[in-house]
Amino acid sequence: MAKLAIEARWSLLVDTIEAMTRSRSTAAIIELAAGSARQIAEADGITIVRRIGEETDYLIEDTIEPLWAGLQFPIDKCLAGRAMVEEQTIVISDINHVENIPLNVYLATFIRSLVAVPIGDPRPTHAICAYWRETRTIEPEAIALMEALGRAMGAAFALIDTLTGASERARTG
Repeated sequence: MAKLAIEARWSLLVDTIEAMTRSRSTAAIIELAAGSARQIAEADGITIVRRIGEETDYLIEDTIEPLWAGLQFPIDKCLAGRAMVEEQTIVISDINHVENIPLNVYLATFIRSLVAVPIGDPRPTHAICAYWRETRTIEPEAIALMEALGRAMGAAFALIDTLTGASERARTG
């Protein structure tokens, strides 16, 4: 994947957000975000995860090798789940130094560094994660871009919920 100048990464984010505002389903929003997040973060992979009670469901991924798309994990056993529960971005420069998460799940993959951003306010319902194959200090721009994408996704999800509710209320009178 070709590296983009920081201005191009911000421009791609803006284009993605604009496209999300025209989306009419959460699935469409997820597809749009997944299609650009890896370039925005300059990552080796991304996943988008949904919270279902005390489980996480890995919905979609764009990665250099398969990870967990279609699988579910207990919310307290993965970093996407931790980001949702703690309602804050998780930044891991070296996966070997993570506590309270089964490392074997990560060490069996290419992942050595990651950012996990919760999506949804006030209670996160999803997370978007970016992964790198090398241990590294995650650049502040990548974190800011991923957090902006996560906030935009949360706002787009809320808009879909509002529109769906209004449409149902109009039908049922």
